[in-house]
Amino acid sequence: MTALIIGVVLALAVLSAASSTARPTFSRFAKMAASTLVVLLMVGGVEEWSVYAALVLTALLASWIGDLSLSFPSASAFRTGLVAFAAAHVAYTAAFASRGMTLPWLIVGAAAMTAVGWIVLKWLEPHRPEALALPLRAYVVIISVMVATAVGTIGVDPDLRIPLGAAAFAGSDVLVARHRFVAPSPVNRLVGLPLYFAAQVLLSLSAR
Repeated sequence: MTALIIGVVLALAVLSAASSTARPTFSRFAKMAASTLVVLLMVGGVEEWSVYAALVLTALLASWIGDLSLSFPSASAFRTGLVAFAAAHVAYTAAFASRGMTLPWLIVGAAAMTAVGWIVLKWLEPHRPEALALPLRAYVVIISVMVATAVGTIGVDPDLRIPLGAAAFAGSDVLVARHRFVAPSPVNRLVGLPLYFAAQVLLSLSAR
């Protein structure tokens, strides 16, 4: 496990240092290496497969496809990545629901994410293409439900890796949107990539 986590960190360091525009192939290789190591980290640590573990693996594999798609600059690749990550969030939602939830914590998560989702959509509205208005709204709803469901698990099984991982994943998505639509900047990668891979590592470890 330690070796795989170190591998993810090293791949992430290379990815953060690489420019996706100046060295697209190199950047893509580093990103997919990190993504693959996260999948191996999860699979290698499962001693007995459960519904939760199977759904987390499904989410990680969908994320792998999303990572590959977003490593290409075209609009069609971005849409493919959007669909893949939406599928990952749906799989994570199902995984968290399979652990059970309590209504008070679910309400807390839903209230928080309703506010956050509304703010994010209003922030993106002047910048995103009109053709992506509906897909982005749907995506924000899907990831908001995922995070709310993760928070809902606290009352049943307080494994904080789950809500922390879900929140970090949502934060990384906000930075992807910022880079794509609002303000392209190396800062988005330097903050967003560690957030994203930290989220995936936390969620993969929660299934071990």
